[in-house]
Amino acid sequence: MPTDPSRPGEPEYLGDAPSAPTQRRSRKWPVLGIAAAGVAGVVGLGGWAAVSLMAGGTQAADAVPADAIGFVSLDLDPSAAQKIEAVQILRKFPALEKELDVSSRDDLRRWVFEQMQEDGVCADLDYTTDVEPWIGDRVAVAGVPADEAGAEPIPLVALQVTDTEAATAGIERLATCGDAGEDFGVAISGDYALISDSAAHADALAASVAEGSLADDADYRRWMERVGDPGIVTMYAAPGAADAMLDMQHMMSDDGAGMPGGQLSPMFPQPDMDAMRKQLEKAAADFEGMAGVIRFEDGAVEAEFVGESTPDDLMTSGDRAGVTALPETTALALGVSLQEGWAQKLVDRLGQVMGADGSVDRMLSDAEAMTGLELPEDIERLLGEGFALSVDRDLDVAAASQDPAAAPAGIRVSGDPAEINAVVDKIRTLAGPRADALVVEEGDGVVALGLAADYVRELADEGGLGDQATFQDVVPDADDAGAVFFLDLDAVEQWVSQGMEQSGDTG
Repeated sequence: MPTDPSRPGEPEYLGDAPSAPTQRRSRKWPVLGIAAAGVAGVVGLGGWAAVSLMAGGTQAADAVPADAIGFVSLDLDPSAAQKIEAVQILRKFPALEKELDVSSRDDLRRWVFEQMQEDGVCADLDYTTDVEPWIGDRVAVAGVPADEAGAEPIPLVALQVTDTEAATAGIERLATCGDAGEDFGVAISGDYALISDSAAHADALAASVAEGSLADDADYRRWMERVGDPGIVTMYAAPGAADAMLDMQHMMSDDGAGMPGGQLSPMFPQPDMDAMRKQLEKAAADFEGMAGVIRFEDGAVEAEFVGESTPDDLMTSGDRAGVTALPETTALALGVSLQEGWAQKLVDRLGQVMGADGSVDRMLSDAEAMTGLELPEDIERLLGEGFALSVDRDLDVAAASQDPAAAPAGIRVSGDPAEINAVVDKIRTLAGPRADALVVEEGDGVVALGLAADYVRELADEGGLGDQATFQDVVPDADDAGAVFFLDLDAVEQWVSQGMEQSGDTG
């Protein structure tokens, strides 16, 4: 997952995907919950072993109003190239496919529906009769600004359908058996069913789409062009998304959501919270949007995100973290290369958010008194020029669950060993007798830490992960990246199989 601060469009492999902001008004709205669960559940399962190589129908963005502030879509019928890549990648997980009995798009939809039924929702309905005849391959969850000033965004699920009449009846049956009540509405727009929290909202959303869709919006198109080729998952946050999230936060705090006097946290008095709010409002006003895509490409699951704001004053390009020098048997690696002075810059940024009344200084002073650390200086000394987390492919899940010291995992810090060890000694003192479990090894300009002595010694040496073909294929620009995330899917399959065996579920 190379992330270069100077190149905000750099791909991230197997990275976490942020969700665009959406808001649901009622817990009695199962149809939206089902669709959202489908987005998460289907992506997590994978499985394109029996699909056509021809994609069809309009994209979900064509069924969402142009003024949507947040958008996340799932496409179970992507391009032929991605389907081929998906088949090749997902063949690495035959045990998972066998366990879930999922081998096609329809199997995936059926699986999500049946999981819902196992929770007691719509148990009397039948997927083959009540859902399969009308459900399509694409779905999107979005938030759309309300007409009333200060009101919560209107929630929307745009679900592709193959038979609009059957879909309307089928969705209404789902709403009825899910006890949605009045918190439900559906309208048809092209080959999509637009589902919202009221009939009035659903009709208004359909009318809005007729005037202009998100696919035609200039901001959306700009970010999609920057994020590159489409994928199975597409995410978008509009320039107004940050403002909308702040508005919701304000409504929660003004109503006293869990805190006396409407405070969001008992750590700060109300004046501090007001100062933080003003700084957040300024930051939200400067937000210009962002986008992300998850796709199958070049033998990897690739997650790519673009945005105007990047931590270019915290991270630096170049593999100062030493990811390429990890052991060649590394199966999972996460490395971050840090700029000199990054910790103080982070504190300064937090101070700008919280206000210039000394709140951050008080927090650091209290933490210093409790820990004996010099903050933030000791944090920067501890993490050096950069750090890399590593897990070896020979991880024995059963053994590690019984004895953490058996886990071949650790952290490799690049920098001045004397400075790093000085902070480690302070942490050992703070930890007391438990500190004996921590193994520390010094190498040439590095310090390795972990619980497994043999692996920590290996971690302190110069390894050859960067020379491995698999690593080079997945992270071709690691030497120029500010952050790298690497995951070997073959090792993941092995760990999953071990976990299933340990639980007694051998299939």
